[in-house]
Amino acid sequence: MSALIKLLSKYSWDAKLILILAAFAVTYGGFFHFLGVVGVDKWKSLEKLRSIMEAMVKVTVNLIKARTLLPPASSLDQSIVQTAVYWTIRSVVACMPHIFGFLAFGQEYTPSESEDKELKKLRENVKSIDREIKAELDGYDEYIERNKRFEYVQKIDLCFNMIHTDNIKIVNLLLCAEGGLKPLFQVSTPQQRVGVEVLKNKNVSLLVLRELDFYQEEIGILVEMHKNTKQVSKYELVCFPVGKTSQSKKEDFETMLSLKKMPWYLVHHDHPINLGVIEYFENKWNFINKPILVVLDPQGRLISQNAFPNIRVRGGIDLPFTELWSKATWGLQLLLHTIEEGNNILQWIKEERFICLYGGEDSKWIEDFTKMAQRVTKKANIQFEMVYMGARNQTKRMKQNFTFIKHNNLSNCWPELVSKFWVRLESIWNSRMQVIPMNTFEGDDIMKGIKTMLTYDGSDKGWALISKGSKIMVKAEGDIILECFKQYDEGFVPPGLKDFMEMVIHYVKNQDTKLHCNRLILPVTVGKIPEEMTGEICHCTMEKSIMYRCCND
Repeated sequence: MSALIKLLSKYSWDAKLILILAAFAVTYGGFFHFLGVVGVDKWKSLEKLRSIMEAMVKVTVNLIKARTLLPPASSLDQSIVQTAVYWTIRSVVACMPHIFGFLAFGQEYTPSESEDKELKKLRENVKSIDREIKAELDGYDEYIERNKRFEYVQKIDLCFNMIHTDNIKIVNLLLCAEGGLKPLFQVSTPQQRVGVEVLKNKNVSLLVLRELDFYQEEIGILVEMHKNTKQVSKYELVCFPVGKTSQSKKEDFETMLSLKKMPWYLVHHDHPINLGVIEYFENKWNFINKPILVVLDPQGRLISQNAFPNIRVRGGIDLPFTELWSKATWGLQLLLHTIEEGNNILQWIKEERFICLYGGEDSKWIEDFTKMAQRVTKKANIQFEMVYMGARNQTKRMKQNFTFIKHNNLSNCWPELVSKFWVRLESIWNSRMQVIPMNTFEGDDIMKGIKTMLTYDGSDKGWALISKGSKIMVKAEGDIILECFKQYDEGFVPPGLKDFMEMVIHYVKNQDTKLHCNRLILPVTVGKIPEEMTGEICHCTMEKSIMYRCCND
C-alpha cells in the first residue's frame, strides 16, 4: 500500500485515482470478463468482490464528473477527493489476493470471515464517499436546472414585452417548439403531428390543465360556448396538459375531446416541455391546480391570462376587463348572472320580490332561522323567497343539510346551484382584481361585498342576505340576523329591519361582549390577494396565515 502511494506521489489526486483504477483494469481485465461469463449468482462468494469493484468505478466516474463540471466556486472539498483516492487504493490492494485465490482455486476458494468483513467495510467506505460526491453533483444539477428555468422565464417575459408581427415566436416559446419540433396533433387525427405554424396569425386559446381526468366543467364551458355562441370558433383551442398521466387516461381524454366535436389541438404527451414554462404559468398566471384559459391575439399579445372568470361572470371569452366591469354594480343580479340553475331567482329579481339567500352547515341554526323567518314574514303578509346556498366546500354535512331542508320544507334548496354560486363568487373576485388598483380594494363596493360573503362562509354557524329585487338591503352573520328576527315584532319592513339590526350590533358592542370575528379563507386560485385586509366586524387588520383544507368534514 505504502509503495503504491509513493509510486503515485508525483501525480495529482485525480490522476492518482485514474491511474490506479486503469492499471487494475488492464492487469485484471480478464478476471472481470470471467465474472461476466460465469455469473456471480453461481459463485455467491464473488458477490462482495464484484460489488466493491462496481463501487470503485462509480466513485471514480462521479469524482471526475464533479471535477470537470463543478465551477471553481462550487468545487469539491480537497479532503473529499483525497479520501476517495485513499479508499479506492486500499480497495484495489484488498481485492488482489482474492482475485489470485479465485483464479488459483476456483469454486473451492472461500475468503475468511475477517477478509469478508474487510471487503464489506471497504465497500461501505467507498460508497459513503461516493454519496458525498453525488450530493455535490445533485446540488449543482439542481442549480443548473434552476438557472435554465429562470432564463426561460425571462425569455418568455421579454417576448411578451416585445412587439411582434405575428404570434409564432411567443407560441414557440410557450409550447417549446423551437427548432422545428411538432408538438401538436388535432384530436380528430391523432397520428398526424403538426407544428405551431397552424396557429400563425390566429387567435389562440391555451387551455392549461394538470390532470386529464378532472375539470370536466371547464371543458364543458368551452363546448357550450362553441355550441351556443360560436364565439370559441374564432379561436384555435390548444389543450396543454402539464402533468404526468397514464396511457389509459390519455386515451380516455382524447376520446372525450373527440366526442365534443370541436377542432381541438392537443400537445402530444411525449413532447418535451421546458419546466420554465410551467414555472411561468404558476408564478405569472397563477396556475396552481385548476385549469386556466390563456388568450392570445394574432400578434401574440396577451388578452387574458385566464378567461374562465370572464366567462363565468359575463359569458364572454374576450370581453375587455374595462368593458366587463364598466357598468357592473353589487347585487343579486351580479351574483347569479350566467348561472342557469339560478333562473328562478333571476325571475324573482325582475318581479322585485323579497329574496333571502342563506348558508352555513349548522343544521340547528338553519332550522331555527328558517322557521323564525317564516313566522315573521307570514305575520307581515309578504312573499319571502328563501334559498339555501350551502357553503363553498361541499362537505358530507352540507349534503345532509340538503336532504334535511327538503324533508322539512324549510326553504328552496337546489344543490346544483350551490357549487356554481361559490365558483362564480371566486370568479368575480379574480376578474375584478385585474381592473382595480390594489390600494382601492377596501373602497370598492363589489370587492367589499365578495369579501363579506367569503367571510360569512368561514363562519361556524350561518349567514343570511336579504334583498328586494337585486338590491341587497341586509346581510349579517347567523347569530345576529336570527336575534334580529326574534326581537323584531313590528311587521316585516326591510329598511326598518336594517336599522334594527344596526341597533342590535351596537347594543352587543356596548355590552362588552366581543362579536365573533370570522375567518376569511381565500383559495390560491382566486388570483391577486391584497397584502392587508380588515375584519368584517371589528375592522382590525386581519392576520394572514396558510390553511390546508381537504374536502372531508
